[in-house]
Amino acid sequence: MNIKTLAKGIAVATAAFSVGIPVTASAAQLEEIVVTAQKRAQSMNDIGVAVTAFSGAQMKELGMVTAKDVAAQTPGLYVTDAGAGGIPVYTVRGVGFDDLSINSNGTVGLYVDEVAFAYPAMSRGLHFDVERIEVLKGPQGDLYGRNNTGGAINFVSNAPTEEFEAGVALDYGRYAYKKIGAFVSGGVSDNINARFAVESIQQGEGWQVNEANGEKLGEIDSTAGRLLLDWAASDDVGVLLNLHATKDDSDNPVPQTFTSSPSYSPSAYPSWDDLAPLLPYLPWTSEPVTVNDRDDPNAALWTPGTKPGRDVESWGVSVTVNWDFSHVTLTSISAYDQYERQETGDWDGLLDRRSDNAFDSEIDGWSQELRLSSNSDNDLSWIAGIYLAEDTVKEDMLFGFGNASNSFSADNANTRYKQETEIRAIYGHAEWQFAENWRLTLGARYTEEDREIDICTYDTDGSLAYLYSGVFPSLGYPGLAVDDGTVDGRVFEQGDCVVLGDVSGISSAPAGDLYGGLASYYLYDVSNYQNSLKTDKFTGKFGIDFMPDEDWLIYASIGTGFKSGGYNGQPTNAQSTLAPYSEENLTAYEIGFKGTMLDGSMQLNGAIFQYDYEDKQVADATPDPVFGFLTFLKNVPEAEVEGAEMEVIWQPTDRLSLRASATYLDATVTKFDNGFNFLTFEENLDFSGKKLPNAAKLSWNGLASYEWHLTGDLFVRATADVMHTDDYFSYLSNNPTDQVDGYTLYNARISIGAQDGSWDAALWGKNLTDEYYYTSNTAGNDTIGRYTGQGATYGLSLSYSFN
Repeated sequence: MNIKTLAKGIAVATAAFSVGIPVTASAAQLEEIVVTAQKRAQSMNDIGVAVTAFSGAQMKELGMVTAKDVAAQTPGLYVTDAGAGGIPVYTVRGVGFDDLSINSNGTVGLYVDEVAFAYPAMSRGLHFDVERIEVLKGPQGDLYGRNNTGGAINFVSNAPTEEFEAGVALDYGRYAYKKIGAFVSGGVSDNINARFAVESIQQGEGWQVNEANGEKLGEIDSTAGRLLLDWAASDDVGVLLNLHATKDDSDNPVPQTFTSSPSYSPSAYPSWDDLAPLLPYLPWTSEPVTVNDRDDPNAALWTPGTKPGRDVESWGVSVTVNWDFSHVTLTSISAYDQYERQETGDWDGLLDRRSDNAFDSEIDGWSQELRLSSNSDNDLSWIAGIYLAEDTVKEDMLFGFGNASNSFSADNANTRYKQETEIRAIYGHAEWQFAENWRLTLGARYTEEDREIDICTYDTDGSLAYLYSGVFPSLGYPGLAVDDGTVDGRVFEQGDCVVLGDVSGISSAPAGDLYGGLASYYLYDVSNYQNSLKTDKFTGKFGIDFMPDEDWLIYASIGTGFKSGGYNGQPTNAQSTLAPYSEENLTAYEIGFKGTMLDGSMQLNGAIFQYDYEDKQVADATPDPVFGFLTFLKNVPEAEVEGAEMEVIWQPTDRLSLRASATYLDATVTKFDNGFNFLTFEENLDFSGKKLPNAAKLSWNGLASYEWHLTGDLFVRATADVMHTDDYFSYLSNNPTDQVDGYTLYNARISIGAQDGSWDAALWGKNLTDEYYYTSNTAGNDTIGRYTGQGATYGLSLSYSFN
């Protein structure tokens, strides 16, 4: 480990200025934060785990509405969108998986009230009316239902109360933004308490403007609701029923295209050198492309009449039963969730239909967890359990590409698949305080996972048949014939699905002939590609904690985690790109501390860590004579992450609170010789030394809050925060076009309200300097674009509580 660079990161983090949590009107002492990171209630300062947590009150004060808002206040956490489909990608400490397929599991586990949401797309809209959010950093290889390599995010809902409570909150802001949230809670009988909460977010005006016709994009129409019923069935048995649902009919963003690099032209087949001067032009035409203004986040282009958007519905139910015995508690968590979406996207960010798509997706899944945990106060605490889960993902994806004014336009390359997954796991976790100042932590997990897929890309409009059976033979290449098991040599026809064989040879074609590699292709089969994948894995954790006194904790740990292999769910006609990618494995070494100082008014947390990555999963590509290039999910044999974190929380007076935190990362590929360059279409490149995606070298944030007490029971509170991230890359190729420029965002809020919390009103602003920034780059077939963040926004918030 490079200790000098890590020490530098700690020094920068310590110096970074930041501010934080809402101020209490009492003594200048920090409030204890209780988390359930280890599946039992513990003070965050008493566990040897790197955790960042926000209470519901903090989230309100900081204007956190989406997971991206949480990431903005959590250095080392990145939440970006994978392409036009809007699949969120969660990356913690450089550990993420930037795949746009809905059937891909993330590297970061997502849990709502202890129920795992297997696929990142399912996390939209569920983080409302929360008691707190916990971000756990590092592999979770023992306690959590689905293994992962990056960490876990826990959303904990506000629990039902016995006494009657109700409240309503209203936000109104720029672009006709409106957020309405309400809840009601209380006892409905002697032994049943209930809580119902609902939140609706509406934005009537778009913030992206199509430069071609003035059409706007960015409207939001999202509603979510949750009903919790807490039943005290007896003195020893408690049952919690959770019913939840979401509905999202919002626009999808489009990227700002800044590079257009036509990868093919039916009328001429120039070499790359011939293509380079044509970057500002559309393929098959000499008309120039209007490239978006790169200094205006509102500027955009998309195909007229095809406004990208989504229609997403989800619902689910879970039942949690806790049964207390004399020395142990038995917990059962049963859950079922369903997710459906119809979604459209414009990948290219240009006026032509070069790379448009439509998704019709469905996810059904259930899980069952049973665990026993100790509830005695002796020096040994433990948890042991089993976890079972099954899910099915179905998708029908329509991929449109080409120029409608040209004789060749494939609007309906249709990829359909069904993926089924089964998980069985057994785990155990124990904490033993074997001496007055020492504690040992041991955890282990054994997981078996079976996954299978049935997938193929169909020609629904005859365009692929036109290529395979018409264009290619006319160019002197053999027409592709079908071997369907009945008639050898049948010509590929409209309606067939195609799985091509060997895709090597494109890059070794004669100069100026982008189709030269076609001779190495053959039609593999017209039936679906079917494959199954089995994984069984032991993971675990070893940790030791030293507590010199009641104010300090020093910890060291070694943990392992894995993310199972999977399948490419994107349009493809090649057997090699449909083949499964392997599991990835991560071993984490971490040393950290947590200290309370200045009579309880300051908290100082820090850690240094090293991750050894084996077979890291990445989204790469391979050239293709039809689609330009195809998504190719691969494994990087070896990678390494070194890093350091620091967090300072200080409440010097009962009116002023300060918070500062930062993360330093050096996330690097150490062995990978199978890379692909999107700009030059070169294959099998050595990417050793390249930086991992979504891993800025330094990110930090700062917050400040000051409160004045007015006459009566009124207060005024001013809060300001700032966040910064250095440059980072969106793709492993680390091309200049892959780089996301560093940016700094400033937000502020001033509020007035009652000391008892019964009401408040606030004025707020986000991105106050109207910073132009973007969070990710995206590569289409022959375009490269950027997904930008919104410029300055501002608004008014009102809330009122009934007791």
